[in-house]
Amino acid sequence: MRGTHSFLLSEEFIEFSIDSETYFNPPVLSIQQGGESIQHHFSNEQLAELEYKIRTYLDGIRYPETPDQQSLLHDECNAAIEEEIA
Repeated sequence: MRGTHSFLLSEEFIEFSIDSETYFNPPVLSIQQGGESIQHHFSNEQLAELEYKIRTYLDGIRYPETPDQQSLLHDECNAAIEEEIA
C-alpha cells in the first residue's frame, strides 16, 4: 500500500513505544497522543535505518554553545602553568 499520511501532533505530551517482535509480528512503533494512536510495523533493519536518520538529523541541529567542562579544566591548567613559568 502506498500513500502519504500527515498527522499534526500538537505540543501536548506525546508517548513513543516499541513493542518487541513476536513469532508472528514484526516490531511495532507506537506514537500516542491523547486518545489518538499511530502504529507502524517495521523490520529490525527498518528501525535501525529510522534510528540512523533521526540521529543524523539531531546531530545536525545547532544547539547554543555550552562550555565543555574538560576544555575549561585544560584552559585553567594551562593558565596556571603559564603563570608559574612567567
